[in-house]
Amino acid sequence: MDNNDNRILQLLEKYSNGTASPDELNELDLWYHAFDREEKLTDILAAGELKDVEQRLLTNINRRLDRANTGRRIVSPRITRRKWLSLVAFILVLFFVGSLIIKKTDLFDRKEIAQIDVLPGGNKAILILGNGKRIDLSSSGTGTLAHIAGISIIKSNKSTLTYIADENSSNADNSAAEMTNTLITPKGGQYEVQLPDGTHVWLNAASSLTYPVHFSRGQRGVKLTGEGYFEVARDKTRPFDVSTGTQDVQVLGTHFNINAYPDEAVQKTTLLEGSVKVVSKTNTVVIKPGEQAINNGADINVRSLKVEDVVSWKNGLFHFDHTELHELMRELSRWYDVEIVYEGQSPSRLFSGTIDKTYSLSEVLKVLELGKVGFRIELSPPGPSQHKRLVIIP
Repeated sequence: MDNNDNRILQLLEKYSNGTASPDELNELDLWYHAFDREEKLTDILAAGELKDVEQRLLTNINRRLDRANTGRRIVSPRITRRKWLSLVAFILVLFFVGSLIIKKTDLFDRKEIAQIDVLPGGNKAILILGNGKRIDLSSSGTGTLAHIAGISIIKSNKSTLTYIADENSSNADNSAAEMTNTLITPKGGQYEVQLPDGTHVWLNAASSLTYPVHFSRGQRGVKLTGEGYFEVARDKTRPFDVSTGTQDVQVLGTHFNINAYPDEAVQKTTLLEGSVKVVSKTNTVVIKPGEQAINNGADINVRSLKVEDVVSWKNGLFHFDHTELHELMRELSRWYDVEIVYEGQSPSRLFSGTIDKTYSLSEVLKVLELGKVGFRIELSPPGPSQHKRLVIIP
C-alpha cells in the first residue's frame, strides 16, 4: 500500500466518523472525481446487476456507520450513488497484493456458481439430555421439552432454549446438580440458551456447550468448544467458569466472547463488559473491556480492538479485519456447511469488510472475488456422504 492509499484510508476514516475538516472533505471530493474517471467495476455491470449490488453494499456499509453515527446522514449529497458504489467496493474488500482499486473482474460471469448455490445457516441445534436422549431443536415445537429434577427445559421460540426451576421444587439442588446437558450447533447452525442461573449464551456454528441442569451453590462451570458469546448473570457467591480444554475463563458477571475452535491455531477471549481472568497452563491474565486475550498455547497476549466487530457473528454479520484467506474460508465452511478445497497453490490474500450472513454462498463469493481469488461450488463425487464443496482457484 503506497502513501496515497494510506492517505485516502485516513480521509475515509475521518469522513465516516464525522471528524473531517472542510479542507479534508475537499481533498476527498477531488479523489472521488479522479476515481470516477477510471474504468471501474460498475462499468461492466448491467443496469439490473448494478442496482442490486449497489443496494446490498450500501445497506452493509450504512449499517456499520450508523452504529457509530446514529442520526447522521451517512452518504454525502455531493457524492453520486455511482461514485458511492465505487467507494463501497473499495472499502469492502481490501487486499494487499497489488493495486487497491479494482478495475476489471468477471464478478457476474460465473455460471457454474449460479447453477449450484448454498443457502446460509440458521437456528439449528441438537440438545443431548443427561440420559442420552437427543432432541432436534430445529424440528421440535415450542413449549416444554423435558422436566428433570425440578427443572423445566423450554423451547421458548425458534432460536432460544430456556431452563427454569420450579418455584416449589425441593430437589433441584441435589439430583439436578449432578446432571449435565449438551447443546450442539452443527455446521450451518446457531442457537441461544438461557442457563438455570439466568446466564445467556449464544453458540456460533459448529460449537457445543456442556452445562449442569442446575448449578450447585458453590460454583458455576460450563465447557465450550467452538465459539460462544456469554452474558453472565452476576452472582458474587458463585464464580462462573468457562473451560475450553486448554484454558479457563473465570468471571463473576460480565459480557464476553470466546473463540476456541479446534481447527484454529489460537483461542481468543474478548471482553465487552466487566472483568475476566484467562488462565492457561502456562500463564494467567486479567483483561479489561475492549481487550482480547490471544492464547497460542505457549503464551497469552493481550491487545485492544473494537469488540463490536468480534461479536458481529451474533448480530448476523461476517466481519473480516485483515483476515487471511484460509481463516476466512474456515468461517464460511462452518456457516454454509461446505468442504473447502484448494486447487493448486493457495493464494495469499487478506480481506477486510462486513458481509451480511443472510446472503447465499454465491452472493458472498461475488463480493470476495473483488480480491482476485477465483471460486467454484461443486458436488463431491457420488457416494453415501455426497456434499457440496467450495473450490478455491489460484
